[in-house]
Amino acid sequence: MDNYSTTSTKKQENSNTFLKIMGDISHLFGNEVPYPNSHYYSNEYSRMVYCWFIDGFFHTQKNVRFINDIIARFKITADCQLHSFKSVTVDNINPIKLKAFQGLKSLANDRLKDLNVNTYINSDYVYTCIVLQAEKYIKINGLIDYSVLEAWAFENFIDIAKDKSTLKAKCRNCWNWYFDRNWALYHTVRIKKDKELVMATRQEHARNMARKKEIENKNKIKNAVTGLFANDLFKKKNGSWNSIKIAEYLKIDSRTVRKYLAELPN
Repeated sequence: MDNYSTTSTKKQENSNTFLKIMGDISHLFGNEVPYPNSHYYSNEYSRMVYCWFIDGFFHTQKNVRFINDIIARFKITADCQLHSFKSVTVDNINPIKLKAFQGLKSLANDRLKDLNVNTYINSDYVYTCIVLQAEKYIKINGLIDYSVLEAWAFENFIDIAKDKSTLKAKCRNCWNWYFDRNWALYHTVRIKKDKELVMATRQEHARNMARKKEIENKNKIKNAVTGLFANDLFKKKNGSWNSIKIAEYLKIDSRTVRKYLAELPN
């Protein structure tokens, strides 16, 4: 995939941009998507490539985010991918404004509904695409190979950061989400725009983790004081349990040990 560099920004201030998308997207042309300036068949990819001459040179993270949104909406709506994205200077072609592609937003949302994806969409369609692709990998392989997911993102979207940190962060967030849930398919892509909903989910997760830790600690303490050598290892001369020794042995806070010892039957 061709990309562009920020090294010659000043020189290219008056340049425009060629966006090329390859795939079966001709049915989208019309009201929602402007007709391309040109098209051709790629023997290398065995697919049609459609070219739009876009007004402007996209050299900032904010500008690139707009382009990536367009690419992501294309990908959600139809079987296609980015072919190339390059700054050019062409005198005999009238450039197309980026806002001419706004119709893709409703098409993408309709497609997500058709796929039975119950989604809270915010403006991050790129992340939506990454999650959908991740679920494809899980269905095929039972898990997500992070390097494969990252390579897919680099191939399909644009990141002008030298280390591609923006796309890496999205891929890592997606991978971590599924890893934490043992690769269970979510079935729905939930990109939450409701801050309260996000916080509620985090709080519930924290409560679940706390309950799990509590049960683990109780079982550890119970096993320690009922073991074969428990009396020799952890009993004081007066017959009571030595909470400090138990805590050191189990690597648990002594206050936690005292709390759960008090709950154990005599």
